[in-house]
Amino acid sequence: MEMNLTLESIIEFLLDVEMFSSLSVAELSEMVSIMDIQQFQVGEHVFSEGDIGDGWYVLNKGLVTVQKRTPFHPDQSVAELGKGCCFGEMALLDDAPRSATVTVLEPVLAFRFSRRRFLRLLHENSIGAYKLVYGMACILAERQRRLNRQFTELQREIEAIDDESFQIA
Repeated sequence: MEMNLTLESIIEFLLDVEMFSSLSVAELSEMVSIMDIQQFQVGEHVFSEGDIGDGWYVLNKGLVTVQKRTPFHPDQSVAELGKGCCFGEMALLDDAPRSATVTVLEPVLAFRFSRRRFLRLLHENSIGAYKLVYGMACILAERQRRLNRQFTELQREIEAIDDESFQIA
């Protein structure tokens, strides 16, 4: 995979990523200073469910699937993420193991933000780091809302099946 990345092109890209859009160029430069660039090939795991959460990612190129283990489906896909998507951010907020497996579907170029380096910026009172934590909280809140809607819809479907079963008997 060809990498023609400059500081300017990375900052331009991050400005288009929702979580980073409120950061100034100086704050983005600070974030880029703690960032690693990683490449992954088709079939590779970026990380696996249960791994230690040691960083979070922003997809610059490529496509990944997020998979969750369930009792009867070991690798149930719950999302596909492409360019500009962030994942693994829960690793910054707590010390819990990874909650899902992320597997590469198309060759990936990702920006990785180490938990240790990011926490150092927070301890140094970096405004950019605080803005990103706020952005993560907004993303997690939206995911929770979506999950609540899905749960409610599923509950209604189950109740409808129960009602049908009761009427048939």
